[in-house]
Amino acid sequence: MLNKNQRARGSLVLNAKESSSIEHNTRVLDTGDEALVKKIIRQISIGDFAHLPPVRDIKTLFSNPQYQKLLQNTYHTLHLNHLSIDEVTAQVLSVILLSRNCRCRNLQLQRCSFTDAGRKIFFSALSMMAEHTIAETSDASRLDTRHQMTMPSMRVDSHALVGCTEKEDMAPLGLYSLGLCQMGLTDRKCIWLCSVLETQPYLRSLSLRDNPIEQAGIRHLLSALSRGCRNLKVLDLSGNLLRSLGASALAQYLLESGKSIEVLDISSNGITFDGARELAHVLIPESNSSLKSLNLDMNQLEGSGCELIGQALVHNQTLQVLGLSQNNLFDNGCHSLFTYLSENTALQSLSISGNFITHVGARAIRTYLQNRDKRVNPDGIQCGLRSLDISTNSLGDEGIEAICNGLEGNRHLLDLIANNIEVTDGGMLSIRKVLEAGATNMPSLLTLSLRHNHRLTRNGYEELAKGSRHNQHILRIVADLHFAGWDEVWAKVEMALIRNTIYAVEKCRVPLLMVARGRILLHSHTQQCQSSSDWTVRLPMEIIQMILSALDKYGVLSREQQIRALNIACNPTKRCSSKSELLAAVLDSDYLFAMEMVNTVYS
Repeated sequence: MLNKNQRARGSLVLNAKESSSIEHNTRVLDTGDEALVKKIIRQISIGDFAHLPPVRDIKTLFSNPQYQKLLQNTYHTLHLNHLSIDEVTAQVLSVILLSRNCRCRNLQLQRCSFTDAGRKIFFSALSMMAEHTIAETSDASRLDTRHQMTMPSMRVDSHALVGCTEKEDMAPLGLYSLGLCQMGLTDRKCIWLCSVLETQPYLRSLSLRDNPIEQAGIRHLLSALSRGCRNLKVLDLSGNLLRSLGASALAQYLLESGKSIEVLDISSNGITFDGARELAHVLIPESNSSLKSLNLDMNQLEGSGCELIGQALVHNQTLQVLGLSQNNLFDNGCHSLFTYLSENTALQSLSISGNFITHVGARAIRTYLQNRDKRVNPDGIQCGLRSLDISTNSLGDEGIEAICNGLEGNRHLLDLIANNIEVTDGGMLSIRKVLEAGATNMPSLLTLSLRHNHRLTRNGYEELAKGSRHNQHILRIVADLHFAGWDEVWAKVEMALIRNTIYAVEKCRVPLLMVARGRILLHSHTQQCQSSSDWTVRLPMEIIQMILSALDKYGVLSREQQIRALNIACNPTKRCSSKSELLAAVLDSDYLFAMEMVNTVYS
């Protein structure tokens, strides 16, 4: 019997995760124990493997009777963890990948090792997948001439890819996501991978994190991506050895053939000022880059490198997430960064944790938050950071007070992560004032994290409870309560969070119910409303009062929002294609804030 550690390490699942949207079974093959893998292989493939054909004739395995049971299974996702892939295992996995029923979309390998023979067979099978799907397309077009085959609509992310219908699942697509993490890929081994990448035209996500890939290896990989993966969206190269020369090659790739990349993670790569200078060229508007998320955590950019990044972001309209944690930013770098960000209207999430920032740098953050009038989009809505991580910086009470002063009148910062900032009970008074300011209908903080602030006592948390009691928006508070009677204090906080969660749900539910209920009540009044240009002019006042009292009992809508909702309800010609469109029409400038509340509630 496996112990707890062995069980957590991995298992092979052949009948799990059946898709409800597909009639046939969609299985996830997850391997983590070599002995268990060999056992399952023996169960589903009777006989020895000595007679199997060599890799050049691997397609003949499709007609091998002893594999018919294996080939009947459909595997959308294959996770190979801690697996030693020898020739025998590679041959079986190749049969799975190249079978007509496999439909593998997501292939993830972690801490796997290859023998020379196993590597040749496995990588050759990956290279054959695209050729195999092309052949399937030709066969399908000959078999069915009555219908035109269309590309399926797939939900693509960096974790898994699942088909939506049976017809879509049967379409030839090949790999959408490939991960080779902690595989010991060196520059020489990257050449093996290049032949695979050149044959994966549908690849959307590639993860090569925690490998010792250096400058030569990344150049080979980027060249292969340029030739074969023109639609790549997510690229994870974290934990490698790219350094500044590798970052320069990556920047050149992004400027030339990698414009489809939206998410890039190059954290922990030893990138210095020279690398930051090259990457800054990708962020200027003239580059036409599609980059939405850039993770530069745990590099060596320092203040001067971060200043270049901030300068490039002044007019950038695409980047939404930026990670600069543990880059030796210090107060001067923090001041320069936020000076440039004061004019940026696109960035929504910023992490600057672990950068030796004190209360002096916190003043630059305060200035950024106070200069919110500079960041207004064409619709007149205040723009700016929605999430800010300032953890593991020696801000102290003076620093958190400066940031809280900047949050007065805040209408864009929703998530503040302030773990381990050396705040005391005195700093909690400033946080209490910010929370009490959220008693109005104005958007305010939704999430506040104060973990690992060990200098806080019960008095400080009492201040937090008093502030949350008067706040109408805060939905999540994360803190370490390590004192006697903590449950009494937390009960007060929890009561406020539950109340605000109900309020947040009503914030989005009320407009939908108001429109739906209003149309039902007005069903018998259509003729008297047809000749009216203003649909609320002929609406009986008692019906208006009935709608408002029954549906807006929490008072979550402003008077302008109530009027917009009633106009939509009364107008029989007004149609919204989705609930999101309807909410946007009713809530107007508060729509993004309401969506953020819903996401926080259900996360």
